[in-house]
Amino acid sequence: MNIRTFRNETFILLFMLSLASGICSGQKTWWGEYSFFGGGGTNDIFRYNELDGAGSVTGTGMWTAGFDMRRLFGDHFSMETGLGYAHQYYYTSPAPGIEGEDRPGRFGMLAMPLKVRVDFLRWFFADAGALFAIQLGGSDVDNMTGLGATLGAGFQYNFKSDIFIRVRVYGAQYGLLHLFPEDYPQTLSNSGVTVGVGYRFIHLGSCNCPDDNTPRSRFY
Repeated sequence: MNIRTFRNETFILLFMLSLASGICSGQKTWWGEYSFFGGGGTNDIFRYNELDGAGSVTGTGMWTAGFDMRRLFGDHFSMETGLGYAHQYYYTSPAPGIEGEDRPGRFGMLAMPLKVRVDFLRWFFADAGALFAIQLGGSDVDNMTGLGATLGAGFQYNFKSDIFIRVRVYGAQYGLLHLFPEDYPQTLSNSGVTVGVGYRFIHLGSCNCPDDNTPRSRFY
């Protein structure tokens, strides 16, 4: 990675962080959560328009870990950001009729999502949003640094101690918009399950007292 590329990636990451910080700013009292998660699942590396006579790439799985921060706006709506790392495994195969062996490889994706979430039926939720990701490490696949999307649903149980556990089933698509365009760009999809543990907190505003319309603490 040259200096110019590093500067471009750093500028975009800082820009996304400044946008995400908006969900945690302001002087009003608000409820929030932070959590740490880990999990794994499947991956796929492909082109929307596959090239005739080109070699193939086969994903062999991935694992992920990271943290989330969420700001609540009432009982059912919230916004969430964080930072996650997804480690990808794959192998490349030569084109049909070309001699050669399969070559294993791996690389990482460091991603920051910005999602909206809706809670329903007491313990369940669904979320969706955009993500900005940076591809880490050398590999035989295209550089998929850029914008993508994520969609998920899950279950969250809140304890009386303000600690909660969360299970999320999700899909993520990286490289929908490449920072380094290719003529026939590859893209990466992940699908899997994460398990998280977190804590719900209250941020008191300048009046140092909760607003009347803050989310009800529904701990059981």
